[in-house]
Amino acid sequence: MPKYQIANLIIEMNPKYDRLKTQAIPYLIETEKDPNFTLNLPDDKLKELQNKYPHLDLEELEYIFLGQLFYKEILKFNGMLLHASAVVKDGEAYLFSAPSGTGKSTHTQLWLKEFPDAYILNDDKPAIFFINDMPYVAGTPFSGKHDISRNELVPLKGICFITRSEENWIEEIDNRIAVFELLNQTERVPYEEYMLLLIRLVENVIRRTHIFKMGCNISKEAVYTAYNLMENPLGL
Repeated sequence: MPKYQIANLIIEMNPKYDRLKTQAIPYLIETEKDPNFTLNLPDDKLKELQNKYPHLDLEELEYIFLGQLFYKEILKFNGMLLHASAVVKDGEAYLFSAPSGTGKSTHTQLWLKEFPDAYILNDDKPAIFFINDMPYVAGTPFSGKHDISRNELVPLKGICFITRSEENWIEEIDNRIAVFELLNQTERVPYEEYMLLLIRLVENVIRRTHIFKMGCNISKEAVYTAYNLMENPLGL
């Protein structure tokens, strides 16, 4: 079975359909090492899911549900999903999260226009991993309909939850609000042992990362509103 490396993990899976097979190519490796875990979605399970979700085809079902299995398994390895667009500048990842359709990808695309060195690490579902108790962001094959992703592991600089606004503003949020926002934009697994792992990771993200809320429009001023505070949250 093919093996893929995502962050520091080796994952064994054998996608049957083009979407995931294509999006996973940058992560494909040749190695004799044992996988950290295997992702498998048997044909009978896919058919069962198709009966439950008849509006989705088999390719979409494989992509969605193998992704869910992946984000469940990485909880055991100090990793969690955040529904966000991750933009990298100066070797650090800035994550912008919001419900679908709010404009997080539109915002990060503005960063690419303003900063020639910036690039998108993952435009839909980056993973946050802790290595030696420090947070990093990894690209994944589960990168949304536009498949914008890189197979890289980059230090996490900050997380910002965005909302549409005519005026641009940003503020750092307190821990109670941060917990709600993070849990609202991740994959919540309906098993107690996994939820405990997720809650610990969320607590660690809050402990190790500055977290913001921002109202923004689609102007270049929105980029600098975000960058100026997130790059130097302590004002030093």
